[in-house]
Amino acid sequence: MPKVEIVTLKDMEVIEVDGEYETRFMNEKRYPAAITNYSLSMGEKMGLTKGSQLTDLIKLSAMESVRRDLEQQQLSEESIEAAEGIDIHNYLKVIYLAIIGLNRKLDLTFDDFLEKYHEDTLTIIQTYVSLVLASMNINKNQFAEGFKKSTAKKSRSR
Repeated sequence: MPKVEIVTLKDMEVIEVDGEYETRFMNEKRYPAAITNYSLSMGEKMGLTKGSQLTDLIKLSAMESVRRDLEQQQLSEESIEAAEGIDIHNYLKVIYLAIIGLNRKLDLTFDDFLEKYHEDTLTIIQTYVSLVLASMNINKNQFAEGFKKSTAKKSRSR
């Protein structure tokens, strides 16, 4: 079983206070999340993913370096190239599928999830990377090094 991540969903409202608008969050609830065979299958059935295999979800293209660089608030040339391929909407799909993968009886549509998941881009990327790497059951540093080696071979052969 892959490592379980915790994803927090909450309602948001925008209210006016002294002529300024503020966001307030309420009804916060935490859910365990992990990529499972069930979540992969549901992703395909719901049309959120093109296939039910994990490899269909992994389009990381140096994602570990992007995550690390974002944490340090700087982007390397490698991360800038990888960031061009970032599709946050696809990452949100994976996070949603990971929630329903462990919470089968949860009545939550993808649109409901989008209304209740209010994280910043860095947190979305970190959660996505954690979920995918946990499902692969490998160390993040080993993944990043292996990915660099595999992409270096492909680019040399061109």
